[in-house]
Amino acid sequence: MRFIFLICFLPQLLIAVEEPVRFNRDVRPVLSQNCFACHGFDANAREAELRLDIAENAYGKGESGKIAIVPGKLAESEVWRRINLTDPDDIMPPPKHHAPLSEEQRDVIRRWIEQGAAYEGHWAFVKPEKPAVPVVAGVTHPIDAFVAKTLQEKNLTFSTEAERGALIRRVTLDLTGLPPSPQEVQAFVQDQNPQAYDLLVDRLLASPHYGEAMVQPWLDASRYADTNGYSIDGGRHAWLWRDWAIKAFQDNMPYDQFLVKQLAGDLLPNATEADFIATAFQRNHSITHEGGTIPEENLTNYAADRVKTYGEAVIGITMACAQCHDHKYDPITQKDYFQMFAFFNRLDDNGLDGDGGRNSQPSMDAMSPLATPQEVEVVKNEMAHAESALAQSQPEALQAWEKEVRAQHAYRGKDFITQPCETLAVTTPNGAADRFKIQPDHAVEVNGGDYAAYTVSTKLPASMEKIDGVRIIFEPAAQSGNSIGFHQGSFIMTTVNSSSTGFQAGNVDPNAPLPIARITASTQQPGFPVSALWSSDTATGWSPQAGAAPQHLTLTFAEPLLRSQFPFFTTELVFNHGSGKNPGKFRIVAFTGKTDDSEHPADVLEVIHAEPSLRSAEQQQRLANYFREVSAAYAPLRSRVEHLKERLAILTQKHSILVMNESKTPRKTHILERGVYSSPLAEVQPGTPTFLPALAKSPATRLDLAQWTVSRDHPLTARVAVNRFWEIAFGRGLSTSTADFGSQGVWPTHPELLDWLAVHFVESGWNVKQMMKLIVTSQTYRQRSDTTAEMLARDPLNEWLARGPRFRLSAESIRDQALAVSGLLVGRIGGPSVKTYQPGDLWRAVSHYGSTPATAQTFVQDQGEKLYRRSLYTYWKRTLPPTNLATFDAPNREVCTVGRTATNTPLQALVLLNDPQFVEAARHFAVRILKEGGSDDGARLAYGFRAVTAREPNAEESRVLTEALARENEKFSGYPDLARQYLQSGESPINAEFPVESQAAWSAVAQLLLNLSETITRQ
Repeated sequence: MRFIFLICFLPQLLIAVEEPVRFNRDVRPVLSQNCFACHGFDANAREAELRLDIAENAYGKGESGKIAIVPGKLAESEVWRRINLTDPDDIMPPPKHHAPLSEEQRDVIRRWIEQGAAYEGHWAFVKPEKPAVPVVAGVTHPIDAFVAKTLQEKNLTFSTEAERGALIRRVTLDLTGLPPSPQEVQAFVQDQNPQAYDLLVDRLLASPHYGEAMVQPWLDASRYADTNGYSIDGGRHAWLWRDWAIKAFQDNMPYDQFLVKQLAGDLLPNATEADFIATAFQRNHSITHEGGTIPEENLTNYAADRVKTYGEAVIGITMACAQCHDHKYDPITQKDYFQMFAFFNRLDDNGLDGDGGRNSQPSMDAMSPLATPQEVEVVKNEMAHAESALAQSQPEALQAWEKEVRAQHAYRGKDFITQPCETLAVTTPNGAADRFKIQPDHAVEVNGGDYAAYTVSTKLPASMEKIDGVRIIFEPAAQSGNSIGFHQGSFIMTTVNSSSTGFQAGNVDPNAPLPIARITASTQQPGFPVSALWSSDTATGWSPQAGAAPQHLTLTFAEPLLRSQFPFFTTELVFNHGSGKNPGKFRIVAFTGKTDDSEHPADVLEVIHAEPSLRSAEQQQRLANYFREVSAAYAPLRSRVEHLKERLAILTQKHSILVMNESKTPRKTHILERGVYSSPLAEVQPGTPTFLPALAKSPATRLDLAQWTVSRDHPLTARVAVNRFWEIAFGRGLSTSTADFGSQGVWPTHPELLDWLAVHFVESGWNVKQMMKLIVTSQTYRQRSDTTAEMLARDPLNEWLARGPRFRLSAESIRDQALAVSGLLVGRIGGPSVKTYQPGDLWRAVSHYGSTPATAQTFVQDQGEKLYRRSLYTYWKRTLPPTNLATFDAPNREVCTVGRTATNTPLQALVLLNDPQFVEAARHFAVRILKEGGSDDGARLAYGFRAVTAREPNAEESRVLTEALARENEKFSGYPDLARQYLQSGESPINAEFPVESQAAWSAVAQLLLNLSETITRQ
């Protein structure tokens, strides 16, 4: 019986041992990783004139007279002999290359040679043909048929379908980037309609948030940001392109048009404004206007960035590897590279532009792509209602405020004493320190120059131990160059900051801002109040009244400063850049006591101190109007009106955007020796790599390149696109090297499926929504993501798709989910980027110093609804991307990034537990649980758990949550002050409906729920 058993299984054993080796799947990765650098395409790096990337050379005699590979004859193959030697002088690869072959890799080469050493053309460089869909019993979906065939070959089977709660959460997160609401989950779970899932998918594809989710990876690939990069990293206006891309996905623009418009929209016949906006894709690269840089070098860097981005983002090829020499792995010569470079080297750009916060040329002013007449009408109506509400009087609040102001003024100037500070140094980002003259009395004279920002380093007076604030006194000065005293033309100050240290500035950067409680001034001009210095809008500011008398600005600290601990003090003064009006002379003094000036205008104070019965109607109206402008009671309405005005301007006005525009005199392109801009060799014309299909015409334009890119004969574009769509749904592509389909790329796990999807995509008219629906309606996608230990050991990475996809949410989705479940999320689509919470002023720490509207060096947080926009609208500074997103692996977008890494670090837990955005979201989530969760704690805990996981908690989870709530109730019960302190995080007010102790306890539980691994994971 034992003999019969062996005979029965011998054929299967032989098949397993003698399974055919495929060059592309098995051999090319080994040779590419270990051999092609010296024996590949790059002729300059090639050794012994041996190429192992093509059969003709590998089969022929080498310089030694030996043959590298003799098909079917292992003993005669020099490659086999050399990879098995031990002598370091003869073994291949040489030890100095640190790329030794493993036993498994040598075995692959052995089997390949024994089986005939058959070469194949690289799979991704061959036009995809649509294979027949495999016939598998019980399988009707084409994706499932290909996957089922592979599973059968691996002796695996599909997992069962995911539970309905997990399924709706999965597909909603994938197609919108947001979680489903508890109500949506319940409705889907209870829906008995056999078409319920298909209807759900259709609803999600039609959701206004679909375009936002789909554009997210494209923003990384397109290196979209709101700043120019390099060391200054000043601001730019780029959001119109981001909104164009959102709209393109939302409207299901055919993907071929999506690419053509971004590559050559400016060259289309009768190009529209939107077509020009699309070309900003190619202008998203970093730009510099820094003195000392060389324009020609900058232009070379810009064009090289466009080539790199086109290669990796559009066709999945690492073109940049051929900038300095022939590509070491792919058949791209340096000439091929610069022929491609020539397409992107004809821009009408001077190479040194983008200063002053304006866009570099070429640029244009254009309307928002998302603006519609209907939305304009809606915003106008909302603004009318908001302005009407703002106009309503609040007499009781006004009387209380008047009383408070009179009480404050009764103490004005009490015990007020000033002492001059010793001025140590004055600096400006423009340099020219000799323009500032420090007088013996420590006053500073500005001798010409239009300087936007000053940093004044001072030493606090020795006679004062406790400092309550500082006063900056501006004195009249005669005109000198561009330095104009305020009596001749008032300056406009836009920002004031202060910091202190125990060390003299210049020896250490304190980077320790002092909290300021009040900013007051001697006078203020209409339209330029001192209160404007609190605003993030750098277009406005404070300006003193004209006159011959000195004027001053007073900063009162939130807490007194002790000189014994912090004897040195730094003040930053930022003025309206480019106005030519800066203070001609100023000094800084320290004070103790109550300041003797007011933050309120003199005419308003006159009305406040007058008897109400003696006030004129005009005075009373002036007082009421001013109260609306400054009172906390009107703050929400003021904020609402301001936001609506801004929205209306966004929708009805034109905005700047960088665009492509061919130079009237085309710039010549040369091959550059070693890629160096100053070492031109032969001139080249625009062209494409020879291993790809030829262009239809010559000479060719960027439009020809764009149309060639999306032609049916192109082997890469459709494959690359569908692979990335697959990655959105499964967390990894069918080929995991999503940016590199070249020789260094990874062989697809399901190559026939990838080709079928690519051809089908083109046949569908490049229909992205149809492709996404095809993917998410497959059984493959709908499987459970949990598995057994045995299955996990057999397929740890889920390469063969025997279970559903499971991966951590993106940085943006983690933040957006917290905002969504808390009810804070503002779902408005598009518009300028917003500055959400950030710890301290980190911009100052990483930037070329110079706090100006142009360079965006000082971080000024936005307020109101802007804090709760989706993450893709967060202001993106390349040298310091949003910190809570960067911690979860968001890239800096200095260059094209296709596919993010996924790390797990302690910093991520710290962000979820301490970042104001998440702590604030937790307290609002707590209020939502208290309102909507039911009447008892058990129901509320279950509701909160469902909101973040889309399932019911099990008994153990319920026990843990119940105990957690009990602990938090015990901690906060009877301690309302502690509870209020816990609830302070964030700008939104504390809810007045529920006791603060209860809110604090539930906020802690809500934070626990938001921190669950399951919450930040897409199951």
